[in-house]
Amino acid sequence: MKKLLILSIFALFLFAGNTVFGQSTGSTPAPGATHSYMVATHAGSTYLWSVTEADLTTDAGTDAVISASTAATTNIAWAASVTVGAWYYVHLVETDGAGCSNEKVMPVHITASPFTLAISAANATSCYNGAVSVSLSGNDVQYDHGNTTVTFTVTPSGLSGSYSGYTFNLGLTVPANFTSTVAFSANASIAAGVVTVTNNNAVTITYTIDNTNVYTNVTDADGTAANFTATAAITAGKTSNGVSDNESGVDSGATAVSRPATGAITTN
Repeated sequence: MKKLLILSIFALFLFAGNTVFGQSTGSTPAPGATHSYMVATHAGSTYLWSVTEADLTTDAGTDAVISASTAATTNIAWAASVTVGAWYYVHLVETDGAGCSNEKVMPVHITASPFTLAISAANATSCYNGAVSVSLSGNDVQYDHGNTTVTFTVTPSGLSGSYSGYTFNLGLTVPANFTSTVAFSANASIAAGVVTVTNNNAVTITYTIDNTNVYTNVTDADGTAANFTATAAITAGKTSNGVSDNESGVDSGATAVSRPATGAITTN
């Protein structure tokens, strides 16, 4: 019995010491989220929304921005800076045509979002798409390695079924004189480095990378000069209703592209 009591107390402290994650909803919004709030309408009535802090009187100010304070349905944008675990109260005052009023209040508990994005490479290693193209410049042999195709997948988790879609910033790092074009699965597009996804599914990203360098027997004596690593990185993930990726920083995936290390031809 004593052992059971000790384990129960330990579990209680363990739970209390960890952040609780949950889907962002109107009553448990994540920092940065926007949610809709509504009340049944009555002919001749007017409506007034407000949000207060935990004392029920201090206005929440920019912590909770109300889109339409006098409509029966409104959106409230919760600031990204609100503190997880804080309590706010959404107030609705209805006044009928005779000037008689009533009030309802919804407690709102700011909750950490479980939303995260992860990127992974389809392959850790890869080759170029075709054979080396060999040409002459006078008597100097030149080697053009052409292009390669690398694929990455961005996978979301912890998205709410109440909202569809998310965005993230995307970048590709390759060596100098390498160019790239990018294509996406049908549910995504890119503009100014920001990828917009229209649903809550994973996104496939395909880069075609062209090595525009030309190598010679001098500049590529050991057969490794054209090898490189393509690294795709994502940042600033955000759901369509404004909830940020719960994992800050940069998430990246990489593919190492290479050919056999064919050295110079020697003779006796």
